[in-house]
Amino acid sequence: MENLKLLIFVGTEGIYHDHAGNGQFLTQMINDGGEIQADFAQDYNVLAEGLSGYDTVLFYTDVGELTSAQEEGLLNYIRTGGGFYGLHTAAASFRESEGYHGMLNGFFDGHSPYMDFKVNVSEGAHPITEGLADFEVTDELYYLKHNPATSHHLMSAYDHTKDETHVMAFHHTYGEGRVFYFALGHDMAVLENPSFQTVIRRGALWAAKRL
Repeated sequence: MENLKLLIFVGTEGIYHDHAGNGQFLTQMINDGGEIQADFAQDYNVLAEGLSGYDTVLFYTDVGELTSAQEEGLLNYIRTGGGFYGLHTAAASFRESEGYHGMLNGFFDGHSPYMDFKVNVSEGAHPITEGLADFEVTDELYYLKHNPATSHHLMSAYDHTKDETHVMAFHHTYGEGRVFYFALGHDMAVLENPSFQTVIRRGALWAAKRL
């Protein structure tokens, strides 16, 4: 079987994160592991006219705006079987795009202080999390506006600053496509975490129906 073709799209509006640098790190990390061929992109035009050559698109974006053609290009790509992988600030992006957030089932609603916390695997039988133990990270613990009834939860984390538990990873389908969201990803402290990297690779394979 040919290598999975993955597009890592970061946009251009990163303010609180080094999306370009972190995205390039992820691209190199994934390409070094084999099995997946990852390309890096910042040009929004690819969303309207350039997704057909990819099995999955990973969004590591922040704020930004989508034109109607870009949003419809992305959503149609997923509806017809393309994979979508939202990472961290993908839930804080394109705040006026109701179709995008309906597809994602997640909308940024704040986060904890940058801190150490444990990510708990709540569904260990799924291909993304199979054999994965709970792991410690240094990151922002995201809060989301999210309908838990329409997605399957894979991981969660307890926020001691609020005495609340929040979903960290979930998946669902959108039309014929698979959607996966992973809330971690602030900076290199978590991007270099081996468990995080395992989820990154498996999430891309799962969204592309290779797992």
